[in-house]
Amino acid sequence: MPLVSLDEGLQVLHWRDGAWHRIAWQDWMSFLELDATFAPLPYVTAGEHHFVVCVIEDGRLCNILPHRYLIDWDGRIADDRYFGVLSDAEIERHGALERRLHEYPEAYPLTENEQKEFDAFRDRLWRSWLPPVEAVRDLPHAAVALPDENDAAWKVLEACGISRGGSSKQ
Repeated sequence: MPLVSLDEGLQVLHWRDGAWHRIAWQDWMSFLELDATFAPLPYVTAGEHHFVVCVIEDGRLCNILPHRYLIDWDGRIADDRYFGVLSDAEIERHGALERRLHEYPEAYPLTENEQKEFDAFRDRLWRSWLPPVEAVRDLPHAAVALPDENDAAWKVLEACGISRGGSSKQ
């Protein structure tokens, strides 16, 4: 199966049919409605989909930002209720903590215990957004060079079982 090759800068990839497929940045912005217009992505049908935003610097895969979305029949992101990762009560609590953290950080800062609770929610959610292990194993091959020791991409790679010491391009 052919591997996608990554260029410098930000690259968006979609996992489908057992391979990564590149998405143009402007198409991604329109899909997320970040440029005030919406346009569905080609080949993104209703159901669950994995995407990654890869940051490439000096040919290295420096960071990987995983996204997992439930897509509705119109090609829009649907309310996935966090894919069952959080209970209804946890979703409510997470939302309350997130609002305080982002809307009122100085007036109502989170306590140390609340911050730990919020961080635990975020970690569970982040892990649920990771693409399948076989998809992540293809990512280092798409870059010219593996991440440096301190690059953030290792967080995703290691969460999917790829170790720093034994990873070489094959």
